[in-house]
Amino acid sequence: MKLRPVLIGLAVAFQIGVVAAMVLSREWILAYGTPYTFQTAPIDPRDIFRGDYVRLDYLFSNVAVAQLEPAIIEQGLRKGRKVYLALEQDINGIHHGGRLYRQPPAGQPWLAGRVRYDWPYRGYRRLPPERRAEITPGPVAVKYGIEQYYLEQGSGLAIEERRGGRNDYQLPMLIHARVSASGEAVIHSYSWADIAVKTEVLRTPEREAEVQQASAVIQMSLQNRGESVVTLPLRRGNCSFTLIGAQRAPEDATRFAAERTVCMDAPLEPVTLAPGEVHAVRFDLNRPHWQVIFGDKPTPMGRLSWNYRYRIVYRGEPLPGVKGAILSRAFHGRGNID
Repeated sequence: MKLRPVLIGLAVAFQIGVVAAMVLSREWILAYGTPYTFQTAPIDPRDIFRGDYVRLDYLFSNVAVAQLEPAIIEQGLRKGRKVYLALEQDINGIHHGGRLYRQPPAGQPWLAGRVRYDWPYRGYRRLPPERRAEITPGPVAVKYGIEQYYLEQGSGLAIEERRGGRNDYQLPMLIHARVSASGEAVIHSYSWADIAVKTEVLRTPEREAEVQQASAVIQMSLQNRGESVVTLPLRRGNCSFTLIGAQRAPEDATRFAAERTVCMDAPLEPVTLAPGEVHAVRFDLNRPHWQVIFGDKPTPMGRLSWNYRYRIVYRGEPLPGVKGAILSRAFHGRGNID
């Protein structure tokens, strides 16, 4: 009978020790880890605020097939498998996800995570080769331990309102974290980007539209949410922007059919925005240079599978004094916005 209190005491001590170790590990990373800044992705903000924390999504929360190393494509991934995401820094100091590996990549920074679901999916490997060839695997969903940020009591609503609503301007959060030598990340603070983005559909194609009018017209409006005047060094003809694949867009659906030769010599037409001012950029996805090579032939984005999504992203000259990257919400070529 005397043994039972001892066992209970040992169990309690073990639990306290585990919690203490976790706290000490977190504090060590905050003190000695390498600093990185990650930008949250524009998302549907419904249910984003959960009590005392906000849910955070990043572009690298779902890693596209084009970013997977060959070993992953050949062997697949089981739920819970540890993976390693190479990190790339952009001109604004924001770190984005590169290629995903089964082992830590040599010679570059990386972030460790765990696969959320079997990839491609349970049972895929048992399909005959001809059936597998007909299926486009989705992205790999990865959790990195920085998907929640705990808040001071009563501050959640203010953050939710500043981030913006589904059909309104959305302002990205900049998540400042430190990463250990083993790739474990811990958030220590956040700040806000300067440019809020609103993504709208100006025209949706008719169901039986000809190829030349099979895609949507998208508008991305940029609003200066900073406290100072900013100048965007834009080039004529939307040449400072491009489209990137999101979610299930396969690699061959992210290669454009024609080069925008007009952009080689496009002059700068800077746009200056005072705090609160807006500049709208219109993208007609029916233009030939927005067609992609799919099935070895030029294809309008509006004719692609509904699973394929894209984002508009700024890829122009550096933005001096502007915090954060500029990118739209994900959308389909026919105009369906996530």
